[in-house]
Amino acid sequence: MQSESYGIGDIEAFASKFYQGRPLLLTPYAYVLTFPSLTAGSSQTQTLSITANADFIFLQCHHHANVAGAAQTVANKTAPLATILITDSGTNEQFTNAAVDLESYSTNGNIINNLPYPRIVSGRSTLTVQLTSYEASQTNNIYLSFQGVLVRAFSS
Repeated sequence: MQSESYGIGDIEAFASKFYQGRPLLLTPYAYVLTFPSLTAGSSQTQTLSITANADFIFLQCHHHANVAGAAQTVANKTAPLATILITDSGTNEQFTNAAVDLESYSTNGNIINNLPYPRIVSGRSTLTVQLTSYEASQTNNIYLSFQGVLVRAFSS
C-alpha cells in the first residue's frame, strides 16, 4: 500500500471536488487510540468518535509499539505482529475486506504507508478499530494516530 505523500494542493482539490466548490476550512488533525497490553493471540477493540462539527479526511495511520521489556530506539522501531480492522460503525462498512497486517497498513518510522486514496469519514461517525496480536509470547502497547484534516464546509 505504499504510495506517494499527499500535498496540500492535492488535499484541497480533493475536498473541493467532494464538497462541490463550497468554501472550506481545512484543519490538520489527528485522532489517537491506545491499545495497552495487547497480549499474544488476543484482540482489543476501541471506538473513535469523529467530532460532530466537521468531517474527517483520513490520509494516513501511524503506529508505535512498545514491547514489554524491549529497548526502544528511533532508528530500530519495533514491528508489532498484529492485524488491524477498521469499521465505520454508522454504515457498518469496513475499510478493508478483512483484517490486514498493521505494518502494511500503517506507517511505522521510515516506511510510509499512505492510504491509496483519501477516505472521508462523516462528522458524528464512530469508527471501531480492532487490533489482533499474532505474537508468539510478547505483550505490546500499541499507539495509533489517525492523520488527516478536519473539513468544515460553509454555504456560498
